[in-house]
Amino acid sequence: MPQFLLSCKKDDPGPEVPFDGTVAVIGAGAAGLYAADILRAKGVKVIVLEAGSQAGGRIKSLRNQTNIPSQSIADFPVELGAEIISGSDSIWGNVIKNLSVPTVDLGSATNQFILDKLAKSESDWAGDADFNAVKNFVSALPNFSGAGASMKSAAGVSERAQALLNSQTGNYYGSSSDKVGANGIAEGLSLLKHDNKLLTMKANPLQDLLLSRFNLVVPDVMLDTPVKSINYGGDPIIITDKSGNTFEANKVIVTVPLAVLKSGGISFSPALPGTMTSSFGKFGMDSSIRVILDFKKNFWGESSGFIWGGTDGPQYFNAGVGRSEFYRTLSITINGPKAAELSALGADMVSKLIAELDSVYANQATLYIRRDLATNQILSIVQDWSKEEYIKGGVSYPLTSATNEDRVNLGKPINDKLFFAGEATDVIGDAGTINGALNSAERVTEEVIKSILGV
Repeated sequence: MPQFLLSCKKDDPGPEVPFDGTVAVIGAGAAGLYAADILRAKGVKVIVLEAGSQAGGRIKSLRNQTNIPSQSIADFPVELGAEIISGSDSIWGNVIKNLSVPTVDLGSATNQFILDKLAKSESDWAGDADFNAVKNFVSALPNFSGAGASMKSAAGVSERAQALLNSQTGNYYGSSSDKVGANGIAEGLSLLKHDNKLLTMKANPLQDLLLSRFNLVVPDVMLDTPVKSINYGGDPIIITDKSGNTFEANKVIVTVPLAVLKSGGISFSPALPGTMTSSFGKFGMDSSIRVILDFKKNFWGESSGFIWGGTDGPQYFNAGVGRSEFYRTLSITINGPKAAELSALGADMVSKLIAELDSVYANQATLYIRRDLATNQILSIVQDWSKEEYIKGGVSYPLTSATNEDRVNLGKPINDKLFFAGEATDVIGDAGTINGALNSAERVTEEVIKSILGV
């Protein structure tokens, strides 16, 4: 935590930050919970308004869902949203480390890459020029400079390698390689201070860990309270929810997803400044789907981690690797235009994904997919984030014209009353991740406390 926030001693009389007012936090995802937790620890009165029926935002674990039929999919935690910890020494990695929660280092797994409908390891593709072109572009991305270029145009790889490129530089960052700006991603990657390790939780759902870490705040979150308008023209600020209920606060921290702000899901009076709304237009937040498929046999390789390069399923993840003796579950992440296309298919999207796996693994997906014994229906879980009314998609990503300064604009305070956090406002390289959400909470609470103290 920044030294500024730790400047007061625990034994000082009274609250560390004297403030007679109330800070309202809009959204109970990672950013909202952490911001509320910091302020509460400083003695500031906080209310948290959450539109959904549970806290966690885009951190959503299968075990916690009562609206999904009970199915015996996997003997380990399955995530419907964020599932990977980026950086063992990142802000989220350190939370996990401090709580002594076991993790799996995915660096020990063997990734596979699809070309010509063949899935092979990096060493097996070592002599392939198209594979190496994609690999080299991805490796050198933090050093890329070339404003106005999409990942696709910046990489310039052959048509044969486009799906592989898209999986690692488009889908991975929230959309497709022809939409994600190479310069914006490169600028962010160059700012990262933590290592590049990718981890997953050994036995604990991410949502449970998040709620446990912020257990002092979670009981006070007002669920099913979607905010529709914020009038910050006077004092107090008036917040109105969908049902017409009003709440008063002296300062407001908005942590809702970028797609909600861009779509006008919350109206502001006065209107948000032009510098902020202009920067909104430089970022996207597209459709996003997570599909969980369980099989009777692992036919893709027990030591496999990610399988990159699918067309319908750009990112397949061997979700049980290092976590279970049963490595039979694939977690599939689809973002951007492909996610919108599959979303329109409804339940038929699962058939398309199985067909793609069949084309790569000699029809073994159809042979080994688990089915309901009574109905013979395929057992699958589909989390379509595009259809979540108060989330509306996956994660923010830069368009070709975006710079890190535009992310700064997304999070600038307004009149010492209105403050913004969330992964889209992270300015130290972790946008689009849990790290980014937590980073933004530290930044925004420092801004709020400075405004209270007048420094």
